[in-house]
Amino acid sequence: MQFMDTHIHLQDFKLKNATDIVNKAVSCGVRKLVCVAAAEADWAEIAALSAEFPDTVIPAFGLHPWYAREAGAGWERRLAAYLERFPQALIGEAGLDRLRDKEAEPQGAVFRAQIELAAQYGRPLLIHAVRAQEWLEDYWRVLPPKFVFHSFNGRRELLDKIVKAGGYVSLSSSILRSPRKAEIVPQIPADRLLLETDAPSQGLVSGQEGTPEQLPAQAAEIAALRGEDAASFAARVYQNSMEFVYVG
Repeated sequence: MQFMDTHIHLQDFKLKNATDIVNKAVSCGVRKLVCVAAAEADWAEIAALSAEFPDTVIPAFGLHPWYAREAGAGWERRLAAYLERFPQALIGEAGLDRLRDKEAEPQGAVFRAQIELAAQYGRPLLIHAVRAQEWLEDYWRVLPPKFVFHSFNGRRELLDKIVKAGGYVSLSSSILRSPRKAEIVPQIPADRLLLETDAPSQGLVSGQEGTPEQLPAQAAEIAALRGEDAASFAARVYQNSMEFVYVG
């Protein structure tokens, strides 16, 4: 079986070497890793990791809503320069977080700018959304053709809006701890589902650091919730991931 970890922060591992993480991931069938930025300080490191592992690490450059207030003047221009340097790079993670910051701005402005860049450059957009369903009402009609709500753990109402807007849903291990998992997981359309670890911040065991090696076991649990054969499920999700990530 083959897997793609569509959301991982390789630059955030403190005790593990990126080379070891990538090599172990590949050895257990995780062929591709989308390495995602949170702050602008991540961009250069992610660019270096992508250059070091060109067949495995796919870069995603963006500004997380937690860092919206720290966005320096000209950040959009600098982000565009990275997108031009890396034609297969995604944008993210971007989005809205009402839990961390009760004010809609400046995170809304930072999110809108990344939506515009995704449309301009034809890139997939990785969306972080926490307790922000009300704020999202201003964005459904302007989202780019390819977008995913990462580490989805929301309610059916939000899932329906994502699907109606043409988006994807990516599941991390957090969904396996959700009281709604038996309701939500089977309702995700088969062609809209992706998998991720969001490592190192999320592990299969609560409180433990996540790694891409957990993805096969995580996939098996999610397949079981959907009543699907693990191998067939993995094949379909890998196909979805390739269709989502690669442009042109």
